[in-house]
Amino acid sequence: MFDVKIVGGTILDGSGAFRYKADVGIESDKNTAIGDLSAADAKKVIDASGKFVSPGFIDFHTHSDLSLVYDKYTRSRIYTGVTMDVIANCGIGVAPIREERKQELIDYLGTRIIGTIPAKLELPWNTMEEYFTYLEENAPAVNVAAYVAHGAIRIDEMGFSKEPADEEQMKHMKAEVRKAMETGCIALSTGLVYLPGAYTTKEELAELCKELKPYNGYYISHIRNEGDEEMEALDEAIYIAKTAGVPLHVSHLKIMGHRNFGKIDEVFAKLDAAEKDGLEVTFDCYPYTVGMTSLGALLPPWAFEGGVEKMIERLQVQENRDRIVEELKSGIPGWQCFYRMAGGWDGVVLASVMTEANKYTEGKTVAEVAKICGEDPFDTFFRLLIEEKSKIQVVVHTQGQEDTDKVAYYPKTCFGSDSMDLSTEGLLSIGKPHPRAFGTFGKVFSYYVREKGMLTFEDAVRKMTYLSAKRLGIDEERGLLKKDYYADIVVFDPDQICDKATYEDPKQYTVGVEYVLVNGQIALENGKQTDVCAGRVIRNPHRFGDQKK
Repeated sequence: MFDVKIVGGTILDGSGAFRYKADVGIESDKNTAIGDLSAADAKKVIDASGKFVSPGFIDFHTHSDLSLVYDKYTRSRIYTGVTMDVIANCGIGVAPIREERKQELIDYLGTRIIGTIPAKLELPWNTMEEYFTYLEENAPAVNVAAYVAHGAIRIDEMGFSKEPADEEQMKHMKAEVRKAMETGCIALSTGLVYLPGAYTTKEELAELCKELKPYNGYYISHIRNEGDEEMEALDEAIYIAKTAGVPLHVSHLKIMGHRNFGKIDEVFAKLDAAEKDGLEVTFDCYPYTVGMTSLGALLPPWAFEGGVEKMIERLQVQENRDRIVEELKSGIPGWQCFYRMAGGWDGVVLASVMTEANKYTEGKTVAEVAKICGEDPFDTFFRLLIEEKSKIQVVVHTQGQEDTDKVAYYPKTCFGSDSMDLSTEGLLSIGKPHPRAFGTFGKVFSYYVREKGMLTFEDAVRKMTYLSAKRLGIDEERGLLKKDYYADIVVFDPDQICDKATYEDPKQYTVGVEYVLVNGQIALENGKQTDVCAGRVIRNPHRFGDQKK
């Protein structure tokens, strides 16, 4: 007697192998039989005739650290077939943090989490273990795997100091990395275009990454520059990983700026050369030519020294404004300027704000808002940062379609939305977010599989499942539709699965996903979400120092 039996479907097992017809039998939280199960009884039978049955999709790059807390139903994930979020990317995380530094981290998260968080934010934890315990006691609808975020570790130890870490500070930060890895974090993430990552040297990061090796961890980075100086930024990432003796994963691989369009092959060549030289290299991407970040990320690093409050004070001094305007226009060596990569204020769209007074700006470019208000766009930029206390998100037009397509097609690429869980209603129905929060996985199927024919269904599912699970080091239990693996499963219509979210109307769920099971429990039934929240914290299987490959 199975608890659930899925019958009549076509299996895409996640390995990339060609599809085949079979039934799936589930007992408790595991797949216990795959084959002809027509004679077997089951408490619940799902008819998957004419549909594909695959492992649940893994969103490899998310910023759902807090949205999981505020809305455990993770609607934008469940409706698109995602059964696992990987959090604490880009060095942005919610722990570890000591009490005396907590407000600094809270202020920072308000400017950096991808999507505006509620005005009143509390972090009822200090360590990653306490955060994991919170999620286990308040289970979300999807599974969760986490990195340890370099930004949180450095804020915990040094606040927003731009100074290099001294010997004692390094000792403390290395201890925090070890503690997080022993708790079950998968790797160390950095965001070197953000603060405090931008203040950190490659030597400091290499030392921290050495602590990952006993736990089979890797270095995952939003590199220091994804535009004019991307090659140098990749050299830095390669140096860090090689020096530490750990693999490298590059977050949301891309090349930005109109003058750099067509150069993605040079990026591949550099990463392939590093791999031939003995470094294990992987990367992820999202299937869009448009990115999303905070408006404050357009400021040069010096403006953020000391934290958000100090930054807002600086913006009210005309001398500082004049300097920022000049640096935005001309750039600073070693600093990635989003303003220049977007081609100016016409390429920067306001996505979400906190105050009602500025809600009219959502969906408009900074240039359009400036015209409405009769002011210079740079003054609009400064005014909004001050009025919103930097809690404002933007969509930036920075990438070329041909380059994006090549990254998505590349065999080593897995997919991540680079978003937080959102919904079409309630607390997390926020502004005009990037459509990737709702549409990433549906878009892969509708655009890359059906429209372009660049990927087969087998290729796409492999990139969404096994490839991600393998990089996470959990591929002996998840990421494949296989006997004795956990029953994270998606049943979808290959002809109908499609993203609906657009830049003009982003809050629309993917269609064509009919059933989603998380740990054997039905989270989506006949295309409608249930109230089941069966997600678990997926901890690093090597957290006790097991170094087996």
